[in-house]
Amino acid sequence: MSKEMENIYNEHIADEKLKQGTKYEKLAAVVFKALNTSDIVMHDLRLRGDGKNTPHQIDVTIERDNTSKRVLIECKDYNEKVGISIVRDFFGAISQIKPDEAFVVTTEGYTRVARSFAEEERIKLAILRKFNEEDWDGRIRKIHIKSSFKSIKERPQISWVAASQEEIDNFRANANKNGVNSVQDTNTVETFFYDRHGEPQENLQSVLQPIFNKLPRNVDSPTTGYHEFESTKYVKMAGLLLGIKGFSYEFLSEEIVLEEILDAGKKIALLLFEVIDGTLDKVIFDQDLDNWTFNEDGEVVPKDSV
Repeated sequence: MSKEMENIYNEHIADEKLKQGTKYEKLAAVVFKALNTSDIVMHDLRLRGDGKNTPHQIDVTIERDNTSKRVLIECKDYNEKVGISIVRDFFGAISQIKPDEAFVVTTEGYTRVARSFAEEERIKLAILRKFNEEDWDGRIRKIHIKSSFKSIKERPQISWVAASQEEIDNFRANANKNGVNSVQDTNTVETFFYDRHGEPQENLQSVLQPIFNKLPRNVDSPTTGYHEFESTKYVKMAGLLLGIKGFSYEFLSEEIVLEEILDAGKKIALLLFEVIDGTLDKVIFDQDLDNWTFNEDGEVVPKDSV
């Protein structure tokens, strides 16, 4: 194992002495767990095929999605490309155990014949190595989002329009004089429309808010207009029940602009994991590794559970 990969394991998984290659296997196990936290990921199992006597040492085993689907992974921490012999030997275990998927994971890549053999036998080949600064080329590091929306700046002013001349005449004759031609600040949740018998119906907010949500917003000048109801509604004004057919409105609008930057924040890119058929290409950050460790059975588990 390279010193860089060993330092990543020691700092983010556990600072311990292990035999050559084991830390790389365990790093790969943690990466697979981080990629799909619902998987059961085990390190270093001995497995036999059905009806077979020969056990096979499997570096990483995954039981996927709480089903019987099994994935086998062979890990090779090499400073050169993996050749066909490694892939062929792993295929011996695959042919007996018969997993649903199988991976070989290494640091430097694969020879042409190894790739050809793996493709024929449907073995996926992957790279897990230290992330380098040049690996950012072609990747999105930050997303700048600029959004704007227009909202009503202050409470709209509305004026009820009487349903008929009879309603107007009745209001003028019987209304409380102190309430005529006055401007009231109304709580639209606690103020109701009524039926003609004075029984409360919907509150103002439930009726008016959908209407105002559809109105245009003009930030350069007041928005004015008239809305007519489908049927007569009744409101209480100046001590009377007044039938109305609609209302005129006026309000000011403002534009609010929001800018946001989406990036990795304080996370540090540590590893690059990619399947060479292009189905997966992921940057592994420090926080992806920091959360995991191994229990006594070799299963990848959250650190706070041990």
